[in-house]
Amino acid sequence: MQKRKNRMSHAFWMLIFPSGLLFFVFFIIPLILNIILSFTNYDGWKTMNFIGLSNYQEALTDSRFYSALLKTFIYAIVNLPFKVIIPLLLAVLLTSDKVKFKTFSRTAIYIPVLLSSLVVGITINWMFSQEYGLINFLIQQLGGQPVAWGRQPALATFIISLASTWASTGFYMIIYIGAINNISHDVYEAAEIDGVSAWQRLLKITIPLLMPTTFLVTLLSTVNLLKEYALIQGVTQGGPGTSTTFVIQYIFDKGFNQSLYGYAAAMSVVIMIIFAVIAFIQFKVNEGGEFTK
Repeated sequence: MQKRKNRMSHAFWMLIFPSGLLFFVFFIIPLILNIILSFTNYDGWKTMNFIGLSNYQEALTDSRFYSALLKTFIYAIVNLPFKVIIPLLLAVLLTSDKVKFKTFSRTAIYIPVLLSSLVVGITINWMFSQEYGLINFLIQQLGGQPVAWGRQPALATFIISLASTWASTGFYMIIYIGAINNISHDVYEAAEIDGVSAWQRLLKITIPLLMPTTFLVTLLSTVNLLKEYALIQGVTQGGPGTSTTFVIQYIFDKGFNQSLYGYAAAMSVVIMIIFAVIAFIQFKVNEGGEFTK
């Protein structure tokens, strides 16, 4: 018996060793180096002097940093409902026995997930281009005037939101479909016998039973929205002006464009702490999908 436990334990550690090694090399080591750099004035070349908490003090008094952080929060809060509701409704629709061509529809919705965020951004940017974009072409064909999508902050943010939702909907939809398929059909049959309508089944059975999945989708969506970068670079590159320069773009600009690597590292640590607190709050508010009373 003891030998069997030892073999199982050995097999367990052998299986997790590759992923553990990758996690240590590509996350733990860079994290430690980043924290070390945050206490220096490293410029990416020769200068690297220890300056204590100066970078953190500067970050906490940087009005542009707060502005980028505020825009990031607003962007995440506004888009989060769409990230959750649209995949949920599509999953409910594409698991219904009354819908045909479900496999084709699921595949078509999932295809954008296979594209990189930068490719999605470039594609959406082309579609909404003022001079050669598909959307403005259709507007002109209908007798309208072309819209300067990328030159107005509100419209530029709308394009980013549309691209982000389009690119991620398929992934979250698949998660919901898997969860819906795991719900016992006996529950729906009993509800149907009792005369419960389809809308009531959705509100009273499906959605409550999907709370753990909704929590997972909400958590993943929140993190992805807060750290949106490649998509924005492909669509607006932070413009017009700084209207779509979110916190990750701001950190990238300080580090790679202005060679303030130490300062960028300090802001990264601050952002990591803020994001960790947000994730912790989500876990506390929604314990595994069951709301605490």
